[in-house]
Amino acid sequence: MDFTAEEKQAVISLMCGIIEADGWIDEDEIEFAQDVLDAIECEEEDFELGQDMPLLPALVILKNMTDEQKGVVSDVITATIVADRIITAEEAVIFDYVSELTGIDIYLDEEEKQKEETLKDLATEAD
Repeated sequence: MDFTAEEKQAVISLMCGIIEADGWIDEDEIEFAQDVLDAIECEEEDFELGQDMPLLPALVILKNMTDEQKGVVSDVITATIVADRIITAEEAVIFDYVSELTGIDIYLDEEEKQKEETLKDLATEAD
């Protein structure tokens, strides 16, 4: 899957937001993030720019991606959330927010939809 430099930066921004959401950065999250960076062939400059990109511009970029790219990003989001084997309310809220604003939730298969419902339930319980 090909992504432009700007799209890679948006994916990095979103991943960083999810990883940092619970206030704890787990080694498994770092390893997963590195795997994603390698898979999308992210250059160091794109990584640095992505880390600094605010979430709102990243969401606009994500919203304008192709359907195929959104499917990949949907997989990345769900995998990032579960990488540390702990799903927090903060991560669930980010997932819900991103899904709603970008439309990526329509690319989830049935198993992923079940995970999404679990995330929403956790977010509701946290309120």
